[in-house]
Amino acid sequence: MKQFDVVRITKDYPAEGIIKGQIGTIIEVYVNNHFEIEICDNNGRTLFLGALSKDFLEVVY
Repeated sequence: MKQFDVVRITKDYPAEGIIKGQIGTIIEVYVNNHFEIEICDNNGRTLFLGALSKDFLEVVY
């Protein structure tokens, strides 16, 4: 996974309001397989901006 890849969330993360299937973009790549992800709604408003581990992500394109 690399910066600006589009990813799909593979597991719910209720503490952050993240739902399996949401689509986001990798904004930054960190060590230990962690990534800064931004998830936006259809109007471009940010729903989530934070770090997630690779376990929560799969590359869409």
